[in-house]
Amino acid sequence: MTAFFLSAAGFCAVYFVVLCVYARQLVAQSWIWLFFALVCLCNVLFRWLHARTPGKVSLFWLIQIHTLSFLGMAVLMASGLAVASGMHPKAKGQPEYAIVLGAGLKPDGSLSKTLKQRLDTALDFAAKSPETRFILSGGYDRRGRRTEAEVMAEYLMKQGLPKKRLLLEVQSKNTYENMVYSYALLHRVNNEDYPVFIEAEGRWVLLTTPDPDVVAVISSDFHLYRASAILEAQCDMQALGVPAPSDRVLFMHYLARESIALLKDKYLGRLNKRQSRERK
Repeated sequence: MTAFFLSAAGFCAVYFVVLCVYARQLVAQSWIWLFFALVCLCNVLFRWLHARTPGKVSLFWLIQIHTLSFLGMAVLMASGLAVASGMHPKAKGQPEYAIVLGAGLKPDGSLSKTLKQRLDTALDFAAKSPETRFILSGGYDRRGRRTEAEVMAEYLMKQGLPKKRLLLEVQSKNTYENMVYSYALLHRVNNEDYPVFIEAEGRWVLLTTPDPDVVAVISSDFHLYRASAILEAQCDMQALGVPAPSDRVLFMHYLARESIALLKDKYLGRLNKRQSRERK
């Protein structure tokens, strides 16, 4: 048992270093690997203390610590399996709308690698589904200078995607807000009480289409399960997942981080079905 926890702690510590060296900076939430290593070392420490001073650290407490640690691993693994199950959706179609989720910008305000991969996937989808309009979802970066949605729109238009096919959602700061605010934008666009005009080919056009039942969700493969689950639960829409590739070196970190985020959203009730909305 001691060898297992020492090996696990060493692996987590080494992977943390690999993340920092590979990305040339601290990756978001990379501290979780140091936390995992610390938990494993705590198990080793308690086993050592039990062997040296069994009167101070009884077998009962040692078993409790091991049980909690293995239970945490099991829950995290189960969440990870759920995340992995949504990485390669089989559903296909050409929906009216597709939501493209933001993924953070570089310090200089340019596209991150993950965000560019999502946008390139959106361009491929746009070519296969010429009638689909894209909701670009992402608020201001940490420096508060530009929104992710604006930077995403600039890139897509430079690649030849017409402006009339783009809608910008510029308030969201996390996946839950990505989904809810994008649906709110759709509802506003399609609500006759709050007409929205867009400029298309030199003239102003009024949008008055009904709310869609199916919406494509374009995001990284590891992100699709949670994003789709939130959309279906909170907005009563069927999500058609479109996976973008993710970095293979960072994938394990993304999977662990997403597994924790899935547990958090489940705890907060964001994955619980709301009462179905009325269809017009």
